[in-house]
Amino acid sequence: MHADALVVGAGIAGLTTAARLLRLGLRVDVVDRADAVQAAGAGIMLHPNALAHLDHLGPGLYRAGHPIARQVTTDPDGTAAVLDWAAVWGGDRLPLAIRRRTLSDLMLDHLPPDTVRWSTEPTALTPAADHVDVAFADGGTGRYGVVLGADGINSWTRQYVDPEAAPHYLGHLYWRTTVRGAPPFDFDDWRIWRSGGHFFGGMPIGGGRYHVFLQAGLADLRRVAPERAYREMAAIAAGMGPAVHGLVRSLDPLDTYNVRPAQGLSVGRWAAGRVALVGDAAHSFSPATTQGGAMAIEDTSVLADELARHGVGPRALAAYQERRRPRVRDFARLARLHGVLSSAVQANLTPGRPAGDGTPQGSAAWFRRLYRPLMEAA
Repeated sequence: MHADALVVGAGIAGLTTAARLLRLGLRVDVVDRADAVQAAGAGIMLHPNALAHLDHLGPGLYRAGHPIARQVTTDPDGTAAVLDWAAVWGGDRLPLAIRRRTLSDLMLDHLPPDTVRWSTEPTALTPAADHVDVAFADGGTGRYGVVLGADGINSWTRQYVDPEAAPHYLGHLYWRTTVRGAPPFDFDDWRIWRSGGHFFGGMPIGGGRYHVFLQAGLADLRRVAPERAYREMAAIAAGMGPAVHGLVRSLDPLDTYNVRPAQGLSVGRWAAGRVALVGDAAHSFSPATTQGGAMAIEDTSVLADELARHGVGPRALAAYQERRRPRVRDFARLARLHGVLSSAVQANLTPGRPAGDGTPQGSAAWFRRLYRPLMEAA
């Protein structure tokens, strides 16, 4: 046996999976077709149900990121609704915003050298009763107890588990970048401006930088060429009112803008024999929920738990599937409710109060009820 587990993909799900399995004393290989970390998406929000499973990163994680105490959503008329995240999660627990590249670097630093093999990927899996033989693009081969596909929403590994599953467009396109913390990006909380089905926002992510995004509601998926990314973003922002237009005009048109569609995915099968899926390879939700990374990190914790309980093999992967499938199905329902609730808060209304009341004080209580199923993991 070359190793106990092969992890396909060196993103957040793959690197966290590797760390969890190494802590069990298992031998782990990680492969990724990129030649280095590819941390697309600028920043990420880690809610307490994700942070609870990243204890191996130590205090350096909190030093590198920025705690988010409030979410302030402003409507076209200038009114704002404030969401207190401490009131949602309880106690002194707050979400942590951090640059994706920084998080990936921290994860790599906590793995033994040479755990990740870059610039290669599997080209074929041949399952047997007690192992999986793997052929790689660089001509190498390996034999593993289990193969874990953490290779994202366009997963190659998924064909061996649930070949019928495919991602679908959720109706909005995302622009993301990072900027240095300087006016007008010098606020201390998570700010969102809403107008006409579009959302523009920013938040501090540590290291003196801000994550900036535009969520554009577009019925038809379209490709945006990198050289046109800023111009198309600015064109949408121009129709969102002077506040957003001014913020976008302050950005550098020559910066790199990551533009991707929001895609949904929920596989019917998570595991087949000795092959299983982790993170976005198994499930994907709108980035607006800020829970995609957390769900992937939860996957890794449950997977490690079942491998510790049952040993490296199909029984552990089947148990992992049975625990995660209902959890993610329930979160898909929460994601739909999140959209409805967010619309109410973003309209500066407290859910359950008559239109025109304009008091957001109940927002935290409603979000706390919505997030209640996530509390146990936190």
